[in-house]
Amino acid sequence: MSMTCIHDLKPNRVVSTIEGTVARCYPLSMKFAKNRWIAFREIVLEDDSGWVTVKVWGPSAIDVIRGQTIRLKNVYCFTTDERLCLTLSIHSRLKICAQA
Repeated sequence: MSMTCIHDLKPNRVVSTIEGTVARCYPLSMKFAKNRWIAFREIVLEDDSGWVTVKVWGPSAIDVIRGQTIRLKNVYCFTTDERLCLTLSIHSRLKICAQA
């Protein structure tokens, strides 16, 4: 399994695996999607090569806190306001590797 670092991210692609530390968590909110309210939070993920904003949906948005090491699988990379961003989809997975 090859791990992608933040420096190597490119827009409009699915990232198979990326790992980093949660540097910042923005406040939890709720968004209406697929005819229901879903928990939503933006976080900043960092590794040795840089940082990227990640949009986290569902129960994972509630569980993730600053200082945790997390691994993301099958996340989508895109650009918004001329910066890279990752988002979890229905087929993505977020695994908490170390507790803060």
